[in-house]
Amino acid sequence: MKAIFIIVTSILLLFLFNDIFAQNREGVAPTPITASITAKGTVLSPISVSTTRDLDFGNDILPGIIRSIDKNSNSAGKFSIVGEAGKEVNILITAPEMLYNGTNSLPLQFTYSDGGYQITGGPVVEFDPTVPVNATLGTDGVLDVYLGGSVSPAFRQTPGEYLGTIIVEFNYTGN
Repeated sequence: MKAIFIIVTSILLLFLFNDIFAQNREGVAPTPITASITAKGTVLSPISVSTTRDLDFGNDILPGIIRSIDKNSNSAGKFSIVGEAGKEVNILITAPEMLYNGTNSLPLQFTYSDGGYQITGGPVVEFDPTVPVNATLGTDGVLDVYLGGSVSPAFRQTPGEYLGTIIVEFNYTGN
């Protein structure tokens, strides 16, 4: 009987101590290993744009004769933008298909080579002004955009000054 008592007590003590040790091992949370990072970001300076020169077909357009202006001429339209140096911008040109003098219209066309952009000291890079294009601002943050084009007067074109508004939109691309 004494042997049974010792065996039962030993088994109970084993279960009791086993639960106590198990609680010590499972009940204590391990010390976490931590690290941290800093969240940061830089907001780019806004793009500023100025119209340097209008696209000017002149005051001597002859009826029935197409007048073309090259993007590199002093009569080409020119926009100058200033933004964050080395950042990419998207250039979107919206131009009318006609110039107007009252109800009279004069067709305006652009070819694949009528657009150009240039960073300070760099060459003029040709682009199609009817298609959006990306360009990178120079190390000084400056980019000039040039626009040539053509007008096609009819043989019996009504005389007078014809006007239309060309809009150029610049946006950072995130690159």
